Amino acid sequence: MKPKKNLIDQATTNGSMDRMNQLLSAAHILHCEANNLVEEASDLMISQGLMLGMLKKRHSDLTKAADVYFKEFASMVCTDKSKMDMFSDLDDFDTSFRKWAKVPAGWKPKEVEP
Repeated sequence: MKPKKNLIDQATTNGSMDRMNQLLSAAHILHCEANNLVEEASDLMISQGLMLGMLKKRHSDLTKAADVYFKEFASMVCTDKSKMDMFSDLDDFDTSFRKWAKVPAGWKPKEVEP
């Protein structure tokens, strides 16, 4: 088995490291977007009294897992510039994705007479 440094050098030289970074960065943006959409939906369910039973438990489980994932990923983003670039990329992606999915930001329920 090759020493770890040799494996890293080889992956860097053959372009695998750059590709891995691209894939993980894209996946992270997708995870962030999905998490934001789930949280928006859960806020709506809570406000309407619909976050009940196993759905409430599974949402709690998902939130805990997401917290662990995002904390770990944040430890790999070392510079303030990288953090700001990531948030800018997420904002741009969110705008494009919401347009494509037809789920505009800032939605509010209709006012209904009781």
